[in-house]
Amino acid sequence: MNSKLNRYFGIVVAFAVAVLLSGLCNAAQIVSKVEDASAALRVKNGYDTTLTIVVTGAGTNLVVTAGALATTLDGTILTNTADYATAIAACTNTAGTKSLTVNAEPSLAADAMTAKLLNGTYTAAPGAWLELLWDTSVCLHYDLYLPSGKYQAGVPAYTLASVTAAPGGTGNVTASIYKAGTLIARKTVVSPVYVNPATWQTTNWTNSFTADAVVNLDWPLNMPFLGTDAVIVRVARATTATTGVISGVIPNLP
Repeated sequence: MNSKLNRYFGIVVAFAVAVLLSGLCNAAQIVSKVEDASAALRVKNGYDTTLTIVVTGAGTNLVVTAGALATTLDGTILTNTADYATAIAACTNTAGTKSLTVNAEPSLAADAMTAKLLNGTYTAAPGAWLELLWDTSVCLHYDLYLPSGKYQAGVPAYTLASVTAAPGGTGNVTASIYKAGTLIARKTVVSPVYVNPATWQTTNWTNSFTADAVVNLDWPLNMPFLGTDAVIVRVARATTATTGVISGVIPNLP
């Protein structure tokens, strides 16, 4: 192999390695949630026994067993996220000690939570967190929660490159981004759209169209965040919500 060819080969290899390393350093992270998997509240167990929260009636009734003491919360007199968070944090053990930490960042303080939580039994070992989940078919939205440094140590600055979603259901789709509980961006997609049927038909000279409720959201953003504030990405349907998924692409997370 002559010197020119050696030099050319070396340049090609160096370029290929640089491209590979660049791709590894900038590998995108994708965060996503399907239906009935978005956190409404997160609760940390500060006791030395298992924390159990049983949700029935879609959140109209909660039984919180903390420090071996069961406390029943009447969800019919609790209305929003702030109410539920305060009530859960007030639960004690038999000695009257409060040792539950409630992270309400995954939801907006004014979110109507009554009868919108997913029924189930949620547990957390001592020192661990549990998540109470939204019932998508009732709350009608799919959420991504990107925590602040308050509840997750070492959150770096990052960029939300894009949001994609396939929110099954009916009605208009509204995609919103909240920073520290404040709306900072919104996009609306009108649904349904009316499309020509596979076979063109006319009845008394009236065109026949088919309503199509499927929405595939693709929202380029390139929106930077410092990691100091919680971010909620929410995709909501106006009428019904069934199965679906919401995803966010974050290219610069370590």
